[in-house]
Amino acid sequence: MVTDKETELHYFPLLKDIAAGEKQHGIYIQAWADKTQDPELKACLSMVADREFSHHHIFKRRISELGHIWVEASEDPVLEERLRVNGSDMPDVEKARFAKDKMAQRPSPTTRERCQAAMSDETVDSLTRSLLAWFSDVEVDSNFHLGQSYDRLEANLG
Repeated sequence: MVTDKETELHYFPLLKDIAAGEKQHGIYIQAWADKTQDPELKACLSMVADREFSHHHIFKRRISELGHIWVEASEDPVLEERLRVNGSDMPDVEKARFAKDKMAQRPSPTTRERCQAAMSDETVDSLTRSLLAWFSDVEVDSNFHLGQSYDRLEANLG
């Protein structure tokens, strides 16, 4: 049985932010995958969206395993903007540029920086530290694949 503990662990905001963010990322990346006519890009975007949805479920489950309840927010203007762009008829290269601009605008500390800090924090339980390390590695790999796809789109312009 899941109960909401009175004392929240100091790293719960990170776990909650990851769970929420990964669901949103999966939604808007899949919207782009559904819209593109480029088979290579569609494959990459679909793979990354699948990973994002999986991360959402894994972190939601971890929060529960730690004895807490997480309630998802219902509205998010960032998600709405990303869906408007990714679900549009805008050329893929423009969507890629939009995505890169949004990545550059991330507030500091980034989720990756927060994960690195938590992985080094001995007060974070070992299973959660291991999960964060795995998550960080998968995110690096996903960003590598997206970067390759974005570079290919730019190269095809010239």
